[in-house]
Amino acid sequence: MLVGMSWSETLTLLPELCLLVAVCVALVAPVLPPLRAMFRASHSPLTALAIVALLASIISAIALLAGVGRLTPPDHAVLGGMVVVDQFALSVKIIIYFFTLLVIILWSNVTRNQVRLTDGPDYVSLVLSGALGMSLMASASNFLMVFLAIEAASFPSYALAGFNKQTYRSSEASLKYVLIGAASSALMLYGLSMLYGYYGTLDLVPIAQRVAAEGMSVGLLLGVFGLLIGIGFKLSAVPIHFWCPDVFEGASIEITTFLSVASKAGAIALLVRIMMTLGHFSSGEHARQILIGIGTFVGLVGVITATWGNLAAYYQTNIKRLLAYSSIAHAGYMIMLAGLLTASMDNMQPTEVAYALLFYLIVYACMNLGAFAVASVIARETGSESLDEYAGLGQRNAFLAVAMGCFLLSLFGMPLTGGFWGKVRFGFQMWNEGMWWLVVALIINTVFSLYFYLKPIIIMVWKQPTSSRALSVAPAMYGVIALALFGVFITGLAPDPSTAWAKRNADLVFAAAPDRSTTAEGERTPEAIAARIDTEAGQ
Repeated sequence: MLVGMSWSETLTLLPELCLLVAVCVALVAPVLPPLRAMFRASHSPLTALAIVALLASIISAIALLAGVGRLTPPDHAVLGGMVVVDQFALSVKIIIYFFTLLVIILWSNVTRNQVRLTDGPDYVSLVLSGALGMSLMASASNFLMVFLAIEAASFPSYALAGFNKQTYRSSEASLKYVLIGAASSALMLYGLSMLYGYYGTLDLVPIAQRVAAEGMSVGLLLGVFGLLIGIGFKLSAVPIHFWCPDVFEGASIEITTFLSVASKAGAIALLVRIMMTLGHFSSGEHARQILIGIGTFVGLVGVITATWGNLAAYYQTNIKRLLAYSSIAHAGYMIMLAGLLTASMDNMQPTEVAYALLFYLIVYACMNLGAFAVASVIARETGSESLDEYAGLGQRNAFLAVAMGCFLLSLFGMPLTGGFWGKVRFGFQMWNEGMWWLVVALIINTVFSLYFYLKPIIIMVWKQPTSSRALSVAPAMYGVIALALFGVFITGLAPDPSTAWAKRNADLVFAAAPDRSTTAEGERTPEAIAARIDTEAGQ
């Protein structure tokens, strides 16, 4: 049991604790004399450890989701209100854990032999640590926890991006990732310090209440700007997206797959929580205008991000860079919808927006996993990530060609696929809230994207192959690709089950933290703060 927490409160963090224990075991077990030989002989024990830990996290999250109404008081808040465990957070965590599990399977079948046996413990612990940070992002309800969760997800990602130390491309990508991440973290920390300096707290709910009561302030503007920089970095939103294509190209393909979905799932869940909390406590015309301005700004950032991603993808000849810009574009779509949570308050149904995003995360995970899985098989067999290697793929391996075509068309939004229903739901939500300009931007960007999604398909079908050698696929990879295909088409042909699940679990809890020396206006002066510090030091 964690210090200062009841047993029931500790159980609400069981998914994260499973990952934390696995990280410790992965680092410690290989150096223990009785286990050293086993871990140095093969990556299999570490792979099994990661799979067991992720399965335990999935099962515990599902169990918590089934009994979410009976979770710990007050209002599902733990760790002094810094973390909120509700249906939305648990649903996003399940997506992150399941996707990470499939990434581990992808690694064990494609690039595991490229990782030295002595580096295996570091690799597995970094992947699980990244998933842990992304999981905490979905539940963070205090800006200190927001910062810690983003950093906990970012630092393992920096190391994983440059884990292949033998290649110049990987090292360059990791360095660029670190530098841009450090700059965004500094700006985010500055913004959070402004929020704390003005409002005297880092808890999300009290700040939302103060915004509703007091309206606009310089501290709020700087704080929101810094916060959006930090979240935008994880979402690869313009203008802090430059790391994404280089990191996707330089990192190993399973890490690229991991960053393309899991990182964005945690970040979009965090953005939704912040925007919904601000909107939930809005009252009065002045506060409403402030939130409309914030939401409109977020929506505009989403439009610019989607447009940039789609246009920049036109000239890509590397499949990983093409999918990187596709990832930027889809992050833009999700940011556009998240802006609705405060941009329009007339007929607002925030859970409808949250449900649309939750459904889209399911579809997006399937589409990206499948596309990167096919790309990993072709890269392993040909030794190249160029689109030229896809020439005549239909003749060399029809299954891979058909699967890749389906994933690319779903990313575009072709009817009968999950990508189509995801974009349709986005469009309906935007139209219902009167944000017609977002609908126009969504349609135009979807049309723009058709060209670069069709380019690999045309190469696979009509361009003559340079080699007639058939491409072999490991049975486990067949299973991963088939599972992704099933997800794409079951959400497209029969979307009702996944839609019902997303609707049922789209509720967020707005839990206020316990009163931790909430101070009045006069008690936040420098003299009062200094006096309080002296008193506490004397005690």
